[in-house]
Amino acid sequence: MANPPETNKSSVVNIGDILRKAREGKALTIDQVQKQTRIHSTVLSFLEEGRCDQMLAPNYVKSFLKEYAAFLGLDSKELVNAYAALHPDIDKKAAKLSRIETGPSIASPERPRYFLRVIMVAFAIFITVLFVKKSIDIFKAQKSLKANIASAASRADNKKTGSSQAGKVFEKIPQSTSLVLTLKVKRTVMVQLKRDGVLLFKRVLQKGVSESLTAKESINIFVAKGEAIELVLNGKSLGSPGKGIIRNLEITRSGMRIK
Repeated sequence: MANPPETNKSSVVNIGDILRKAREGKALTIDQVQKQTRIHSTVLSFLEEGRCDQMLAPNYVKSFLKEYAAFLGLDSKELVNAYAALHPDIDKKAAKLSRIETGPSIASPERPRYFLRVIMVAFAIFITVLFVKKSIDIFKAQKSLKANIASAASRADNKKTGSSQAGKVFEKIPQSTSLVLTLKVKRTVMVQLKRDGVLLFKRVLQKGVSESLTAKESINIFVAKGEAIELVLNGKSLGSPGKGIIRNLEITRSGMRIK
């Protein structure tokens, strides 16, 4: 280490030179030191320039000098003692910060308040995020519940009517075009068919059989098991009329419905 600083006005400058040379020897900038020590760059510059007494009370200069010297790997005790020799009348109890505002990272008494404010803000953000997340979860749960209720109601309605196809609307068939229905039997089942209000037949149809009929206005179907048949109207498959007993499924030019 360099020779101990002389106890005169230039001593503070000598201390600053020691700090600066040590920093430069480590290839560090003032900003890099600030990030690692959390000592404000202004304080670091004033320490190196020997002007620290212009902005801080001696007691705080000692504190920052000790921390900066230790960071640089210097003998912090020797430098602090050299600085203290220039201020033999330091009253630690009466020491106050200068009027120059240096922020919470300079004025150590402000640090607890600063961190308390940070904690309070972080806590407020956490509570807000928690509240929003809870609200979203409640909204999703309500939406899911409504969907489940609607689905259950739909299933109950289908069970009651015996047809998931009831009420189905398809492209309207022109008045000039007849209704041509092909009934494909996928499983042996009892079927009754009416054409334009007139009974066509009522009998058991065997698996694999296809029955076709042409009507002018309407076709009415009774089937013991809706899932046992497939309906094809004018070349377009309407699928199965549903499950269970289909008592009176009416097909017109506008769609299908249970009467």
